Amino acid sequence: MESLAYLVRLSTAGLLLDVNTFRSQRDNPYALREGFLVVLIVGILVGIAGLIGNLLSRLASPDPLATLAIVQRSLERMALVVELQRINPDFSLDPVFSQLATTFSILQWSGVIGALITPFVYLLGWLIYGIVAHLTARALGGEGTLAQTLGCTALASGANLLAIAQIIPFVTVAGTTLLGLIGCYIGLRTAHQLSAWRAFWAALLGPILLGLLLLVISCGGVAVLVAAAQGS
Repeated sequence: MESLAYLVRLSTAGLLLDVNTFRSQRDNPYALREGFLVVLIVGILVGIAGLIGNLLSRLASPDPLATLAIVQRSLERMALVVELQRINPDFSLDPVFSQLATTFSILQWSGVIGALITPFVYLLGWLIYGIVAHLTARALGGEGTLAQTLGCTALASGANLLAIAQIIPFVTVAGTTLLGLIGCYIGLRTAHQLSAWRAFWAALLGPILLGLLLLVISCGGVAVLVAAAQGS
């Protein structure tokens, strides 16, 4: 069984784009299992950092419900609102602000929920991207197996370790996607022994095809909703 320290070293090697580690992973008979564990550990670490950062930012921020109440009281003192209430005694801002309060209450937990599901999101993204990239690489003349593809592209998830910085409230991290794609490029080139340009397209065509697929599905969904609305 791989030690936690070994798996963390694998993920940091992916973060640092260590080509030798990618080559070792290609020839590793346990590349798929170790890749799965690397992505899982990175997701857990980033999720924990995101959870702590979210809780700290909530402690450092004013209560949104209290802020909303202040805004409502301020609006209710405005001449326009007072006049509307005089003309129509039933006029009230309460329903609007009640809905806003409900929305804010839900949004308060969105960061926590996002942090908790981070490992699952990372694993799902790795599997989908890895399979699509593998098929693309094979179509471009690649020689690697699916296990080698997934094992090598898993190292690219180490780029997400930069997101641990979000443990500090209000800190955002840029560049993880680009760094991850570079890691996937190195992983695909190593796993499939492709030329530079073929590895480049194998790394990029996956996200492009997935984006087009999501666009088609979204357009189809909108068309169905429009047709259903017109039919009713």
